Amino acid sequence: MTMRSQEQELRQWVQRLAEDPANAGNPLLAEFQTLAERHGKLLRQFRKIAKISDRLQTETKEMARQQRQFVLMVSHEFRTPLAIIDSASQMLELEPKLPVSAMPRVGKIRNAVQRMLHLIERCLTNDRLGTAAARPVAFDLAAMLTALAGEMAGTATGHRFELHGLDRPVPIPGDRDLLAVVFSNLMENAVKYSPNGGTIRVDLAVGDDAAGSPCGGPGGQVTVRITDQGIGVNAADAARLFDKYFRASNAAGTTGAGLGLHLARCIVDTHGGGISVASEPGQGSAFTVRLPVARATTPTAAPAAVSGAVPVPETSP
Repeated sequence: MTMRSQEQELRQWVQRLAEDPANAGNPLLAEFQTLAERHGKLLRQFRKIAKISDRLQTETKEMARQQRQFVLMVSHEFRTPLAIIDSASQMLELEPKLPVSAMPRVGKIRNAVQRMLHLIERCLTNDRLGTAAARPVAFDLAAMLTALAGEMAGTATGHRFELHGLDRPVPIPGDRDLLAVVFSNLMENAVKYSPNGGTIRVDLAVGDDAAGSPCGGPGGQVTVRITDQGIGVNAADAARLFDKYFRASNAAGTTGAGLGLHLARCIVDTHGGGISVASEPGQGSAFTVRLPVARATTPTAAPAAVSGAVPVPETSP
């Protein structure tokens, strides 16, 4: 029954009471009429509030739609000039007459372009999470982690990657693209917040193996731990690292938007998993991601690299 029909029924009920000869002179009738009027006013107020709420919801949806369109438009407009800048930088690197002293500057330009592209991808990922759930498809997590570590090792300077437990296929159900955002962000942060270099260790364990591994974790889950030897964070900051736009107090001199770890948590939550961090100032950080293990038995190709140390070549700053 709608609020309008309730108000009409209440008026009819009070009118029948007033017209009944048996209620003539009844002192309670006036009180009933007063209460009915107050109740009717409340119902009318509720109707107004409901209309306002509906209008706000409609306006909110429209604003969200416009925001998504704006993000897509800006991302498209930014990618074109960034691609031109990156292409021109590559041509400069191949120019034989370019002074050797200019090469580091060209490298900085390309690094800045990559940072902008990463920020765009994270913004698009955040928009995607707000409009659609992950689409789970079985894929080899070990192969993906090996590929990401190889790519990161090729661009990092003064770091070395150690991979453990990635020498056999580990199929899990998930959105590969979204999970790649999680682990590439964690590896990128491990490099970024280890300015003095050092070892970045990637551990992968499944089921019973997880219980005795550095990752820890119950059966039925796959656990990935990414450990660095960087600056670390204090306990207060660690508790807020996954908050949107939050940055640790000792990260002021490092570029970042405070969005990567927030997206990582959202993506992992969407997959029914969990993410946590253990860190101490000056002692590095260890991020642990737990995800459900795939039920599928479809064979997948083994990763190209095996567990062990991955040396990082020296690159231009």
